[in-house]
Amino acid sequence: MHKKLKRVLLVDDDDDANHIQERLIKKHGFAEKIDKVWNGLEALDYLNRCIEQQEPLPEIIFLDLNMPKMDGWTFLEKYNLLSRDVKMKIELIILTSSINPDDAERASRNPEIKGYKNKFLDKQQLEEILKLMPT
Repeated sequence: MHKKLKRVLLVDDDDDANHIQERLIKKHGFAEKIDKVWNGLEALDYLNRCIEQQEPLPEIIFLDLNMPKMDGWTFLEKYNLLSRDVKMKIELIILTSSINPDDAERASRNPEIKGYKNKFLDKQQLEEILKLMPT
């Protein structure tokens, strides 16, 4: 991998999934910093904290759909209320174990979502995701 992102956010309530994705990202030099939160509510708090404290935003958010407190779909509704300037800096990738075709269809209709991947990512998928990133 040639390009390395500065910051990635994993949004998933599954500890094992976060651990596996984090190891893969580190192993292949995909990102310098990996942050993790456990649901959509914590993800919104994380983003608002970055904005308020003028910290770098994640370049990619890997978002699970099925989580307690706030699922991925509700997060997306709230995310859409953020400023255009903030959203332009972030690529959203759905990373889910859902096999429901309605989820994939719904994701394809949301312009904020740049990809829909099933858990777990591999090196080739990381490389494909990097190609989606603005230069």
